[in-house]
Amino acid sequence: MLPGYQARDLTTLTILVAASALIALIFQAVRRARNFKERADSASRQNSASTLRRTLLLDLGVRAVAGGSLEAICHDAVTMMITGLEIEYCAIFNLSRDAADLTVVSAAGWDAGAVEGLSIAADIDTQAGYALHAREPIVVDNAASDTRFTLPAVLRAKGVRSGIVARIAGGGRPFGVIAAYSASRRVYTTDDAQFVAGIAIALAGMYERKRLDAERAELAGRDKLHRASTELATRRAAFLAQTATVFDAALEPEATLVNLARLAVPALAECAIVDLVPDDGYVRRVEVIEVDPTRRETAQTVRRHAPNLRGDSPFSRAIRTGQPALVPDVPHRTADDAGDPEHARLMKLLECQSLLLIPLVARGQTLGLLTLASRDSARQYDAADLAVAQELAGRAAIALDNARLYRESQVASRTKDEFLAMVSHELRTPINAVLGWAAMLREHRLDASRAEYACDAIERSARAQAHMLEQLLDVSRAISGKLELRLAPAQLAGVLGAALDAVRPEAEEKKVRITSHLDGGLPLVLVDPERLQQVVINLMSNAIKFSPEDGIVDVELRRDDGCAEIVVQDRGIGIKREFLPYVFERFRQADGNRRSANRGLGLGMSIARDIVERHGGTITADSDGEGKGATFTVRLPLRSASDAGVLRDVPVEGRVM
Repeated sequence: MLPGYQARDLTTLTILVAASALIALIFQAVRRARNFKERADSASRQNSASTLRRTLLLDLGVRAVAGGSLEAICHDAVTMMITGLEIEYCAIFNLSRDAADLTVVSAAGWDAGAVEGLSIAADIDTQAGYALHAREPIVVDNAASDTRFTLPAVLRAKGVRSGIVARIAGGGRPFGVIAAYSASRRVYTTDDAQFVAGIAIALAGMYERKRLDAERAELAGRDKLHRASTELATRRAAFLAQTATVFDAALEPEATLVNLARLAVPALAECAIVDLVPDDGYVRRVEVIEVDPTRRETAQTVRRHAPNLRGDSPFSRAIRTGQPALVPDVPHRTADDAGDPEHARLMKLLECQSLLLIPLVARGQTLGLLTLASRDSARQYDAADLAVAQELAGRAAIALDNARLYRESQVASRTKDEFLAMVSHELRTPINAVLGWAAMLREHRLDASRAEYACDAIERSARAQAHMLEQLLDVSRAISGKLELRLAPAQLAGVLGAALDAVRPEAEEKKVRITSHLDGGLPLVLVDPERLQQVVINLMSNAIKFSPEDGIVDVELRRDDGCAEIVVQDRGIGIKREFLPYVFERFRQADGNRRSANRGLGLGMSIARDIVERHGGTITADSDGEGKGATFTVRLPLRSASDAGVLRDVPVEGRVM
């Protein structure tokens, strides 16, 4: 190659190398400029995003401090999360009271109502449940490949693929979580986590404020309730203090009810109605007290119409049940649902707004009903007023019961006086006969036949007196608990047969026929044969005494459900229904006519009851009324002789039952 050409090629090669180097430098400069621009743009975007997030957090904080509602703040928070993170979905979940579920209370990004009320389990297998226990937000970049948590099917169905969740922490326990979700894979940065945590902190402040407001409201409510209770207690004490004077002098139910009504008007009511419940089963209206003088005529109209006890009005139910009742809204009650149309019409005349029904009960029996009526709609009776009524009813019951006990003690005292007078008369009669016949015998004023008759008369009088004294002694033993039983195995049919033989002469003398049906198949029973025979003799003598001539007395011994029943039935003068509860009481007689026609102390039934009850049995009396006979039934447990060991620890004689 020629030297000239070599030099030219070398120059060209040098130029080419220099140009390549220059081009490389240019490309490198361009790349650096491009990278710098990208970094600058990224930094600018990051700064813009950070600025936006700071602005959003500041705006949310301002709204929270401004006192907006929690619902509005939650709605703003989910909207800001979507804007700040540039994601598709966001939701706030509240933790249930039992910490079992998380329920959506606010959401954005989904269709309206698509996730409203959605619940997911609050366990650590889910991202949201785990976030409840974590101090930092929990991130899932790809739910499909994440092995830590199970994505709930309801969220997967909504298109969720990644998400970041932070707890809304409270002072004691978390309130819930805020969750941001994306429909695509997303790598969440530290700035993202800090932004989510900031939103959660702002929400936690709102939740805490709501909790404190609820606590303050609850405390205020308790304070208000306490003040109301104090005022009610003061009112109750003042009214009940006034009623004490009424109850102290409560000797008659009618006067007590009327005085209570006068105290209640106008202290507790504008109108008070007093109903009395006599023993005949019909309600008697005794007073209507009206505070408004212009309504006196209406009050008199109401007074003339008492409620029907057999109806279904609140008044009849209160009397039947004996329980105070509250009718808070009288105008809304119609004649149809009141069950007593006439009485409902009268209540409408009084223009009552609400009613308090206060039955006065003594020993389980309703003696009367005090009805308090309010016309003031602002003074409608409530549960507090019902409590006053219940207290009043309780005090009235005690006062009326004391009055009844006083009256009964007076009756018992008079009854004992009458009994002592009757005993004195009955004992004096045979003594006079004995003394009279004995004097005639001593003076030899009687021939042989008359002397024999005198001896018989003296003996009968002495036996009658001995029988009366024995009855008195038996009553005394029963009262003191010293009535003796000498238990032994006995055949009840034999005991009843001996008793029937003892009373047969008395029946034949009066021409009363005795029919008996005695079950001889009953087993031996552990009883006191003499005392049980005394019971049957008393029942039979009573039946014969009150039977007409040519009457019939039926006696039956039978087995009934593990017991032996002795039934004595007559067709005599019968027993008044109102006297049946007192047949077996001591010192009680049905009426004077029976006493004058049938002599005796009237203690046989009382002694029979004591003996039967000492045997562990019962005795009852029944009658359809005067002139319809009477039936006495004795029930004794079929305790065999082999059961005698049961009584070994209890002394037989002198045992107190």
